[in-house]
Amino acid sequence: MMKEHVFRSVPALVLSAVLTGCGAASEGVEPSDLTAARGAEEGGLTASPGDVLPAPSASASSCTPLCGERCTPVLLAQASGLDQPILPFGKYVFFSGAITYEASYSYFGRAYKPGTSSTLLAQNMQRPPVFLSNGTSAYAVVRYPGGTAFSHLNELGDDGSVTPVPGIDGSRSLSITAVDATRLYALDLSDESVWSTPLTGGTWSQTTRPIANVAGRSVRVDSTSVYIVADDVANNLSMVWKAPKQGLVKPTKLVTLPGSIVSLTMDETNLYFANRTGGIFRVSKSGGAVTQLASTAADLSIAVDAERYYWFNGTALTATCKNGGGSQVLATVSLPQTRTPDIISVDAEGVYWRNSGQVWKVAK
Repeated sequence: MMKEHVFRSVPALVLSAVLTGCGAASEGVEPSDLTAARGAEEGGLTASPGDVLPAPSASASSCTPLCGERCTPVLLAQASGLDQPILPFGKYVFFSGAITYEASYSYFGRAYKPGTSSTLLAQNMQRPPVFLSNGTSAYAVVRYPGGTAFSHLNELGDDGSVTPVPGIDGSRSLSITAVDATRLYALDLSDESVWSTPLTGGTWSQTTRPIANVAGRSVRVDSTSVYIVADDVANNLSMVWKAPKQGLVKPTKLVTLPGSIVSLTMDETNLYFANRTGGIFRVSKSGGAVTQLASTAADLSIAVDAERYYWFNGTALTATCKNGGGSQVLATVSLPQTRTPDIISVDAEGVYWRNSGQVWKVAK
């Protein structure tokens, strides 16, 4: 049964904070003193005058301030126990969560991007759905569809529709998954090998050889390669491994760092990731030196688009220009962040994040 929440211009329901000039700040620097806005206080947000970005240099001319230097966070959805990643697609932002992880306490919803309503598409699910995107299509993996209207793999439509994908064997989609234009991938946690199956349905085939003595954390794919994050728990190390999609070979080690790598994401040429020590990092997809971009990240999440990477610098949701053009505070979130990775997402329209049972957006 669907349950719709309508957000109107009432402070208790529409919690928007007008940030009088989303300012620039150097990485690792705490935001300036904050002045609370009434509606924002209720949603755990405070407003900051910030600093004005310097005039763009020639090298930074393509990274102009977002929001026209006036960012307004908008509450899109609110639900108890919201602790899963979010995915903007089409007119909606899809979200899932669990009140508890006992059976039948999970749910699946969508929120309209303008912030006027949200809808629970399903309740009393055994596990919350996981969202995947290849850039042009989006999917929800339902690990235990049971008697619901969903299958193991479900395509998300621009209009908010959810369409079951027939013919998908769900035996391996219980694991960690990724998707490209034609195939669904799964990281087998018994031996850290990657398998794939056509999105049109069919059998699973092995894509990479196993990796010994590690614990898999995530898998990502691009047009040619598979990237696997795995921890060497005994030695307190975390690694990113890379393998071609074709050829069934053992992955090669691309990155090794102390601790645990989380929130792996990518653009055309680089991988970006966070670790549990508060670091944000970048490395070329072809390997080489790892660049530490920040050391003050307060959450295990990073998102990227063509021009920027997005992260929490303390309580500040921060957009940092890849070309060295500086950083901009989009919103200040006063409530403590979760320690769940991948809670920031971005598309051409805006930046989205989860915060204490809520989904928020700042329009670009």
